[in-house]
Amino acid sequence: MRLSLNIGLLITTTILSMSMYSQTIESKLELKKGNEFFLKGDFEKSSKSYNNSLNADDNNLNSIFNSGNSSLMKGEYEEAREYFKTYISKSSDKLDKSLAHYNLGNSFLKQHQKEVNEGGQNSVEHLQNAVNEYKQSLRHNPKDSDARYNLSYAMKMMQNQQNKDKDQKDKEQKDKDQKEKDQQDKDKKDKDQKDKDQKDKDQKDKDQQDKDQKDKDQKEQDQKDKDQKDKDQKDKDQKDKDQKEQDQKEQDQKKKNQQKESREQALKNLDAINGDEEKVLLKVNRKKGDQKKKSKTKDW
Repeated sequence: MRLSLNIGLLITTTILSMSMYSQTIESKLELKKGNEFFLKGDFEKSSKSYNNSLNADDNNLNSIFNSGNSSLMKGEYEEAREYFKTYISKSSDKLDKSLAHYNLGNSFLKQHQKEVNEGGQNSVEHLQNAVNEYKQSLRHNPKDSDARYNLSYAMKMMQNQQNKDKDQKDKEQKDKDQKEKDQQDKDKKDKDQKDKDQKDKDQKDKDQQDKDQKDKDQKEQDQKDKDQKDKDQKDKDQKDKDQKEQDQKEQDQKKKNQQKESREQALKNLDAINGDEEKVLLKVNRKKGDQKKKSKTKDW
């Protein structure tokens, strides 16, 4: 007996009954208990019973397959896939292989949905694996409408996810390009500002150097003018001193000359006086002689 359970989006889980393969009595009893627990939705107990069945007979394909189903229902997808892969490797029936591939596809699809619901990484990897398993299922059983439906659904989800990934990638690339452009603009702006700051600094330094040079030149010129002024004043003072000394010397010489002239003139005057006195005396004497003559004549 095979039971099909629709789990969301036509995700079908199939349980194999005891009738298909030979098993030990203990293994059969545990398989039966496992199926009862499974149908009641108690997947923990169904898993335990299936494990007990496999402990009694590890080749019980029904227990292998249904263990995969219990793990699948508990959300233990990696473990479920190991059971289904083991079942496929041991089974020779195409329809049974088709069912195992179908449930493998379901495990990938359910894991993808869980990760999406939990806000995890939304990758196409699980969807691609689901598509591959549904295709394998259809190769073994082309008439399986559930496998065909889930294949179409998984491919549509994968296409949507690829589009989202592309949009996200394009957005990330656009954001990256914008970020790089913003960084380039910032770097250029920073460089321009740095160049401007350097240019302003260079100009400021040049202006300061020019000012310092101008102040130095002015200071040197002022010192030069002062030195020249001091020299001119010193030369003037020396000249005035020399002139004063010269004037004093000339004055002294003039005075000396005047004194000399005065002495000479005095001597001349004295000589003149002496000469005049002699002349006067002579004149007087003459006068006296004339008077004597006149007297003598008059007496006659």
